[in-house]
Amino acid sequence: MKKAVVMVLIALCMMGTVSAAGQAESNVDSWPSEPVTVVCPWAVGGVADVVNRKTATYGMEVLGQPILATNELGAGGNVALTNFLNNEANSHNLIFGAEGAFSIAPNVDGADAILFTYDDYIPIINLYSAVFVLTADSSLGIDDLESLQSYAKNNRMKIAVNGIAGSEAFLAKALAKDLGINLELVSYNGANLALDAAAKGETALAISHQSQARGSVEAGILTPVVVFDDKTVNNEVYKNIKGVGEYGYTGFFRNRCFVLARKGTDQKIIDKVREAYMEILQKDDVVELFNTLMIEYDPLSLEAIDAHIDAVTEIVKANS
Repeated sequence: MKKAVVMVLIALCMMGTVSAAGQAESNVDSWPSEPVTVVCPWAVGGVADVVNRKTATYGMEVLGQPILATNELGAGGNVALTNFLNNEANSHNLIFGAEGAFSIAPNVDGADAILFTYDDYIPIINLYSAVFVLTADSSLGIDDLESLQSYAKNNRMKIAVNGIAGSEAFLAKALAKDLGINLELVSYNGANLALDAAAKGETALAISHQSQARGSVEAGILTPVVVFDDKTVNNEVYKNIKGVGEYGYTGFFRNRCFVLARKGTDQKIIDKVREAYMEILQKDDVVELFNTLMIEYDPLSLEAIDAHIDAVTEIVKANS
């Protein structure tokens, strides 16, 4: 009798396990079953924020649920990325991330305060590739690295950046090291605020995306000095602006913006989100937006995203 009871209990337990597994599989297959929130950890009005809000408009069309674009600021994105660890795998919350949080912040002063690693997330897709530009207060007569180096010999130089441990701050430090000059970093909570500081003469220089500095450059308030790439940029706004790589410097990289999920998220969900964004990025108005923002469609394979993080980490370590 006891043996029969035990066998019944075992059978019931097995049925429960199979049922739970089937339910979990069903939940993954039906994802998303509610609106999907995508957190941008950087300032409203920045390039990533604009891209987030635009791509979110296609949520119902590509996922069958709305995409809610939101922002959570602090410490150059580190606050949002830390708080995101409260999410379980397969949640309906996603977040943007970039090389600043995973390659730079862990390898500079203050790294012991970082409570997350790249391995806490799963990269889904890279949304774009962008080239940073260094601009100067036009009244200073700085229009290339030679004139910057000459001016810095006799003048104290402040440079406005978005966050003290982000991509822009590292690029400023690496360039100062290569040029043998002193640059005092002034951190702002957003590249637009950093550009405003340079435009008002509060700082001599600023680093930003090309599109963010566009208005001030076209108005003659700021002068482009150099782009952080390996080749010259020549477009309707930035006329033959040399890349730092052409000067022989190596402390630079292109900015990428990844969509990330929490570690452990099912591959079916990862694939579903990636396919959705691949479709969104081909929309005519999104392509037009990218042209306006002077950024490039650059989805990258998941392996290429990992390689970018590793490559930037090596650049940071070599130029610390």
